[in-house]
Amino acid sequence: MLNLSSRLNSLFLTRNLRPRRLEQLFSSATDGTAETGAESPTDSESILNSVRDINKVKNYMACSSMISLAKINTEESQIKVLKEDQRFKRLLKLLESDVRTCNPLAIISCLKAFKILKVDDESLAVKNLENAFLWLSRTCQIKDLVMGFSFSLSRQETNSQKIMFREICTALERRWVEIKDGRLFVLLFSHSDKLSPELLAKLEDRLQDCVEDMTAADLVNILVTFGRNGRRSMPVLRSLGFHIAKNRSFLDIKQVADVLFAFNKLSFKEQDTLERICSSLEAMIDTNDNQAVVRSILTSLGQLKFSSPTVLDMICDWYNMRLVSDKPVQLKDISILILTLANLNYKPYDKDEFFKRAIDKVKKEEMLALPRGDQLWVEFVWSLVVLDRATPDLLASVLEPAFSSKILDSDENKVSSIKLLNINGAAQNLHKDYTGPKISFDSDSKLTELSPPVSGTKQKLKKFVMDTLSTLFPPPRFVNEDVKTGMGTSIDAEVVVDANVKPLQVEQFSTKVGSSKQSKQLPVGAHKIAIFITPFQDCLIGGGETGNTNLMVRLAQAQGYTTLVIDHGTIDSSMKVVSRVQKLDVLIKQAVGKKS
Repeated sequence: MLNLSSRLNSLFLTRNLRPRRLEQLFSSATDGTAETGAESPTDSESILNSVRDINKVKNYMACSSMISLAKINTEESQIKVLKEDQRFKRLLKLLESDVRTCNPLAIISCLKAFKILKVDDESLAVKNLENAFLWLSRTCQIKDLVMGFSFSLSRQETNSQKIMFREICTALERRWVEIKDGRLFVLLFSHSDKLSPELLAKLEDRLQDCVEDMTAADLVNILVTFGRNGRRSMPVLRSLGFHIAKNRSFLDIKQVADVLFAFNKLSFKEQDTLERICSSLEAMIDTNDNQAVVRSILTSLGQLKFSSPTVLDMICDWYNMRLVSDKPVQLKDISILILTLANLNYKPYDKDEFFKRAIDKVKKEEMLALPRGDQLWVEFVWSLVVLDRATPDLLASVLEPAFSSKILDSDENKVSSIKLLNINGAAQNLHKDYTGPKISFDSDSKLTELSPPVSGTKQKLKKFVMDTLSTLFPPPRFVNEDVKTGMGTSIDAEVVVDANVKPLQVEQFSTKVGSSKQSKQLPVGAHKIAIFITPFQDCLIGGGETGNTNLMVRLAQAQGYTTLVIDHGTIDSSMKVVSRVQKLDVLIKQAVGKKS
């Protein structure tokens, strides 16, 4: 192994790292002036005159002077004149001596100054400062070492720079147990892609050791960093979530929004933690005046599929007060609120006046003027259908041929096409008073096959359920799988039972979308059952149907089906086959019994 000193002598820098926001959190010593004990001169002549006698100038004074010169000499012409000055050359000469008594952060700032002043990266002064910093990295404060890591991140264009960066990382691997400041964890995890897996694992262990002593603000910043980097270590997330929830009284509404944002990015769905954190919002929403924060909260709750009725009611009231008092409310705020309520299948009571004001606020022309405006308008109307708030005029606005054909004919709008078919199905089956335009198609139309894509998780759960169901309804005569409805939905399994809940052959009672052939009428007391299978990702946290699932169920019921929703918790995979079959038999009988 090469001697460390000889390796350090070969290191040099070629690129300046601009000051970072994270660096500003640590120490005012980055400018090096704190060590002089006096106010620094503010012009080049004064600075250069102050170091005229090189024998009386201390090395830390030389660092400070170089930093000051870099601050006030940024033009090319200024730098050219400065570098020809003999006093500047003497200053460089001084920095070739032992500078290990300087503050490490002052050394970093001096290296930055060298870059600004276009000092040769291979000069002895530059290499001497680099050597000094790495020498100090053994014993300096841990925050100074982390700042050195941050400084070196973008200085890895040459082999020597890469070696220097590795030496700093090696020092971090030796001294990671000293890290306890939350801001240092934020900086390191912000660049987790530059650290070894072994060091990251050690840092996560160290974080869990220190988490109880950190401030709520530091915990939030660390969690947000994890969210942005997509770092999903569940033990760490649980620890952070627990302590953030424990200290939720110290959070402001922006920090709560950041926590929910991170949980959403990391798909962290622990109900107890989310409930405790959301409870802190109840005292903050009324006094908040930041629409962006409320919008962020709504987006996170909707995508997490976490329904907090109290918070949602308060947000509705908050927007209502703004609408009543003519305070600014943006179009996207109302649309996000309506979409979130729909996704969460939450229909607030006694909010008729609010919904009227909110819907009146959203104009089709304004929505269509936005990027992806036609898709946003379909989502808005679809959300109102889910919430039972869609009017005939709103239904007609998306079902009119000129608008609907543009959506359906595009290969890029599959999600919007599915939602448009949902709306069309609701217009035909749920809004009996609707007489406006509708989408019609024959049995050969590609629209009959449109339905949401099936995730791998759902495929796995569906196979498990179908294996159990096949004992009661042997395929293919007694069960139809993946039945397309022509309404942008798909029934996972269709079965038919007689009045005694005994299976009947299903094909004769099935109806193909767009076909003129009539299905056989059900015997007296018989039931056609639509089974929907919903994995964890398609359910609300804590149980319950999402707006999408609820709409599928309502559309199926409107077509004469008895419905049964089987989610991830309905049948435990640890149950024996006999027990699973018995439970499914009971559920089917209960579904039929409810209808009768």
